[in-house]
Amino acid sequence: MIINIILIWLCIDKQKGSLVFRRSVFKLSLISLSLLSSNYGFAAETAVEEDIESIAIYGKNYRSTGTKSNLTPIESPMSFEVYDNKLLELRQVDTVNEALRYVSGVTPENRSTVTIFDQYTIRGFESYRNFYDGLPLQYNLIYNLAPQVDAFATESVEVLKGPASVLYGSAPPGGMVNQTAKTPQATSEHNIRARIGTNNLAELALDSTGAITDGINYRFIALARNSDGQQQTTEEQRITIAPSVTFELSERTNLNLNLYYQDDPEMVPSTPLPAKGALYETSYGKLEADAYAGDKNWAEFARDVTMIGYKLNHEFSDSVSFLQNFRYTNADATQQNSYDYGLADDDKILTRTAYKTIEDAEGFVVDNQLASQFNIANTSHNLLFGFEYQTLDSTFDYADTFGVDTPSLDLSNPDYAQFNADTTAALDTYRQFSRLHQSQRGFYLQDEIKIDALTVIAGLRHDNYYSLTNSTVSGATSNQEIDQSDTTFRMAAIYTFDNNIAPYASYSESFEPTSGVDTLTGSAFKPTTAEQIEAGVKYHNNDSSTKVTAAFFDLRKKDVVVNTPDFMQYTQNGEVQSKGFEVSVYQQLSNSLDITLNLTDMDVEVTDNPQDQTVEGKTPIWVAEQQASLWLNYFLSDALEFNGGIRYVGESQLDAQNSDTVPGYTLLDVAASYRFNDSYKVGLAVSNLADKRYVGACYDINSCWMGTERSVELSLNASF
Repeated sequence: MIINIILIWLCIDKQKGSLVFRRSVFKLSLISLSLLSSNYGFAAETAVEEDIESIAIYGKNYRSTGTKSNLTPIESPMSFEVYDNKLLELRQVDTVNEALRYVSGVTPENRSTVTIFDQYTIRGFESYRNFYDGLPLQYNLIYNLAPQVDAFATESVEVLKGPASVLYGSAPPGGMVNQTAKTPQATSEHNIRARIGTNNLAELALDSTGAITDGINYRFIALARNSDGQQQTTEEQRITIAPSVTFELSERTNLNLNLYYQDDPEMVPSTPLPAKGALYETSYGKLEADAYAGDKNWAEFARDVTMIGYKLNHEFSDSVSFLQNFRYTNADATQQNSYDYGLADDDKILTRTAYKTIEDAEGFVVDNQLASQFNIANTSHNLLFGFEYQTLDSTFDYADTFGVDTPSLDLSNPDYAQFNADTTAALDTYRQFSRLHQSQRGFYLQDEIKIDALTVIAGLRHDNYYSLTNSTVSGATSNQEIDQSDTTFRMAAIYTFDNNIAPYASYSESFEPTSGVDTLTGSAFKPTTAEQIEAGVKYHNNDSSTKVTAAFFDLRKKDVVVNTPDFMQYTQNGEVQSKGFEVSVYQQLSNSLDITLNLTDMDVEVTDNPQDQTVEGKTPIWVAEQQASLWLNYFLSDALEFNGGIRYVGESQLDAQNSDTVPGYTLLDVAASYRFNDSYKVGLAVSNLADKRYVGACYDINSCWMGTERSVELSLNASF
């Protein structure tokens, strides 16, 4: 079947991949916590110089997130960074949200107690969407079934800031996060990790790679993890299995087959707390960091995800190559949860409603890339032609009590075992079943032009998005169809002077499909679009002991659907603007000590909302406009190292009307590792060392989420 798919798509169009770092690069790649492009540029360039054979193997498949070419971030006229698996391992990162804690321009963990999805904002715009090996983790963007890839199976986390539609189609305007997969290696290496920690954390993981025979390499990743959730009575469980095989079919052709299976029988869904108690004092004081508004007899979230894919790379010649990236996804999830109806006594008695969702999704995505390199006069061109197609079918079954026979909760003295059969019987108060079909086709063209020290990138893409939703609510059936097209453009340039100062500028666009009808005109909505102007500078000295990067951006999201306060009228003429700067400084102070400093300052506001002018000039929720972080690495010897960081996340807004703010917070993280010999290493990581109680974010007065409490994790790694 896979071979048939390959042959079919070979007739259409075409490229993408993964990367490796040597241990000799580890000391400096570790501290690439939040540098803009230049950090990763150093790691990548050093790897090329010191381990060319290893890079050559990966080079057949690797395409960077920023350009889908081999252009390194330090050479690229845009903001994107790479955080390798050594850094993820050092800080014992499990999720994308945790990996983004020290990234400038990103507000992560708005709902840090929730584990069913990764929610963050990039440059002021919310995102739930992650990419995996250059392809979207398929999600209908409406409900709860969003696949996640565990950090243990991830080679690197790549963050591209600003509109990305010119290469990836529909995407949030702030940017995207791409996880690259660990890939098979010819050199035999086997790693076992055992981990224990707070909240009864227990984990065992295996990462094994090597050659099966000449020209056939394998990788096998397996993980089992169990822990309590931060909120009282909640639990988390995960089993991950990810085998892959790479066939060197010829000197110019290789095929990677991969499977990713993840079973999450216990996860923590989103159960908000009221601002009174979480943010404000009440008669009983304030809620603790482990406060919960759910019920152990009812709350659950179970998810099962299977992804099967391949990457086919063929080099027709030294200058023409083709890469096809394909993935099939099958997933399902069941959720039982509750949300609040407000405080009955305006103090501590929380009224609740219970609901249940059953979801499934099945689809595939394929990205075909044809790259050609050629020279004209003194100008080199790297021309990229691409065609991407994806389709997803999903169902959503929803039932809600709407408060009928649903026990309330005394937040001052909570009883987490009140739900019973009578509660579940009331789920028939409201029933909805929806069936969604979505598809997207995109054709794109990019030229990467180099003239001496000048690099110019010009890209153009046209997408067509189609969806059909059939819904049944209380016996009444309705259909909604969306058929939208958009063309996006990107132009960027960077010039590197002899002193390694490299100023750059870029213009980029994005789009997102939008459902609904304008109540004023009766016309179907068009896609919501965005455009960004960015200018910056990158610098590193000859030995890369000093690196400074700065980016200034003005990002505007247009054609936003806005409504009157009573939700009776909708139209599409809203606008949100985000502008600001990000600065990162890396300095190696000695052979054993280096630091990384990151600063972010943004101004995000609703600049136009004719339907509700009371929110004009207001800052959207979830966004911390000011952030700062400092990370330090201290290497006492080849065996012992200490690491520590302090991160400040500024205040965010309580609600869309900006009636109050959620206070900012400052957290301290520390880590250390000791290598006994070539085979054994022990690591310790502590986040939120002072166990500071804080509120991560609020949606409104009724919906807030506590921040992450202190976690202590001890790991033992065995390599052979």
